[in-house]
Amino acid sequence: MNAWADDQQTLPTVIVTASRLPQLLQTAPIGASIITSEQIQRSGVSDANEAIRKLGGVSGKSDLSGGREYKLDLRGYGDGANSNTVVLVDGIRISENELMSARLSAIPLDQIDRIEIVRGGASVLWGEGAAGGVINVVLKHNAHVGASGHISGSVESFGGSDLLASGTQQVGSVAVDGSIRRLRSEGYRDRSLFKQDSGGLGLLWIKNGWSQSLRVQQENQFSQWPGYLTFTQFLENPRQARELDQYGYTQETRFSSHTEYKNRGLTAQLDLGSRDRDADYSGTYQRIVSAQQVTPKISYLADWGGVTANTIVGIDFQRWTLDQIAPWGNDHGSHVNKALFAHSDWTLPTGTRLAFGGRTESIVKRELSDYSQYERRNSLQSSELGVSQDLAKDWSVYGRLAQSYRLPNFDENGSTPDGSPLRPQRGRDKEVGLKWAQGGHAFSARYFRQDNVDEIAYVPSFTPGTFGFNENIDPTRRQGVEFEGRWTVASSLELRVNLQHLSAKYRSGVNTGKDQVLVASQTASVRVAYRITDHQTLDAGVQYLGAMRFGDDVSNQCDRRIPESALLDARYAWSDKLWTLAVSGTNLTDQQGYNYGYKCAFGALYPEPGRALKLTVSRQF
Repeated sequence: MNAWADDQQTLPTVIVTASRLPQLLQTAPIGASIITSEQIQRSGVSDANEAIRKLGGVSGKSDLSGGREYKLDLRGYGDGANSNTVVLVDGIRISENELMSARLSAIPLDQIDRIEIVRGGASVLWGEGAAGGVINVVLKHNAHVGASGHISGSVESFGGSDLLASGTQQVGSVAVDGSIRRLRSEGYRDRSLFKQDSGGLGLLWIKNGWSQSLRVQQENQFSQWPGYLTFTQFLENPRQARELDQYGYTQETRFSSHTEYKNRGLTAQLDLGSRDRDADYSGTYQRIVSAQQVTPKISYLADWGGVTANTIVGIDFQRWTLDQIAPWGNDHGSHVNKALFAHSDWTLPTGTRLAFGGRTESIVKRELSDYSQYERRNSLQSSELGVSQDLAKDWSVYGRLAQSYRLPNFDENGSTPDGSPLRPQRGRDKEVGLKWAQGGHAFSARYFRQDNVDEIAYVPSFTPGTFGFNENIDPTRRQGVEFEGRWTVASSLELRVNLQHLSAKYRSGVNTGKDQVLVASQTASVRVAYRITDHQTLDAGVQYLGAMRFGDDVSNQCDRRIPESALLDARYAWSDKLWTLAVSGTNLTDQQGYNYGYKCAFGALYPEPGRALKLTVSRQF
């Protein structure tokens, strides 16, 4: 009951994503959302990716590799959403330099403190690939003195089971936590078996202004790929498989370290991260990926008679390598980033906040294979300026200008019209917003516009038997409005709403004024949380995804659309101090649909799962 009450009163919220330092969400000159651990627990979502979609109102498209890593699209990038969103865990990048989604599903939910979602270009602080925004999963870094633990077991539709055990031990200034998870599912479709085993271990030490955290995460995953369906096959049986022997097996290990020293207004930090992934695709080819990040930074909080200035300066060093072993030839790719960034946030006695910063980044991308060889060097810069002003008690307005950029990833450069690497994509953001918060109520509304040049996208081929290419397409524009609201109707009833309306169009060239493909102009999520009694809760929500153009309908000539969908989920739970019994369901109306289709003529559809029910029993220690 205390967790529910605390969540009702947690306004304003503290976030770290926007400036790599804690700041208050209510007056920050950015469009940001927070998903709390209490929301995650009440909703019954299975993993962080699902939480971002259902609780954060972020549109997602099916994982084409048979797993649970839906493609998350913050601001209408369609098939390129992965490459335009930076995904972090405690500030360490886990975004891929391939055409793959960041791996979020194996992060234990009970270790997540919150998920921060910042929409809009954020290249000053996070570098290339942050055109659509940033998603940062923040883990818990504290524990009660002594020992605590949690175990849970679930059974669900389609032969699913989920077993989890976690524990924390704190003695004095040292805390240790660990978790293991075993997930199994036969899948909604034929030949869509999914297996995931994961485990993690964390260490935290805090004393005399110093803190040190270490964390290691191991994940093994196997998934079968049933493939796409034609319109005819989908109508006959959406659960059938097209492919009979396609699968992926992945082993990944992640390590992170965060060192911090605080002395009055001075904070020095060092972030270290590494990832190693070995993936086997249907026994046909293998990819071995290694990534490292080193980020030293220093910040200073000054106070001059009511004027405060929080300034951070840092260096980002990132290295990514890939080795591919395949029958058609071996391949090696590398990607090295070196960047210097600075950001300052000023608060004036007038209730005015100024946030400004800049970044310069040098990037070297190389490929050496049996069939391709290139080296591309780029030096890119970005800047941003944000202003927030208190209007009256509980009200504030803000405006923001920002520049963003990204370079083509390894897979995009591997398939271009002439075999040469693509040019950098550059974007300019403009955004204005209004915020209000009072007690358990809050809302924000914002208008945004982003103009891109040399945007990187896949352009399909219309010649039978040939494939398309990745290209720098004609200039584009994304603009729209977003709305977020939270109302505490009563002490036991809460309503949350997320709405987005956007257009993503070409602004010049042969397709001027035409829609970009695989982008929904409307997305929405509505959730209701109700505490029935001290021991019973009910959480329900609807996620709406508007109609989209098929992936090959670049010229907007097709009358068909990927249809809109509205998926209902709910969770009922009974709990006391130790035990929790929960029943939850997804797609409760059993809507048969798809959110990804690549061929207007015959389909190439990836069906969404039908209705699924889950029973969970858990115990706290």
